[in-house]
Amino acid sequence: LTIRWVPGHMDVQGNELADVEAKKAAAGRSSHPTRLLKSLRSPLPASSPATKQAFAKKLKDQAKAHWQKSPRSARMRNIDPTLPSASFEKLI
Repeated sequence: LTIRWVPGHMDVQGNELADVEAKKAAAGRSSHPTRLLKSLRSPLPASSPATKQAFAKKLKDQAKAHWQKSPRSARMRNIDPTLPSASFEKLI
């Protein structure tokens, strides 16, 4: 697969077909999700910072779930029920 930017539709073989397929995809009439690669089945982040932010959120959610399952979490909830809070994360 090669992706190239072109300034218009002139003299580019297959560009009209690509334009038709892109319009179908934008309208939701693309490949069935089960036929797509796993990485393409959900919406892609718009940019590199969005990708990093999505990864950081996933990591934070996993850490929180792990913390909540730990025996220390139950004891610490008596002291500070907001753990793991943002201020706690900054401290550690």
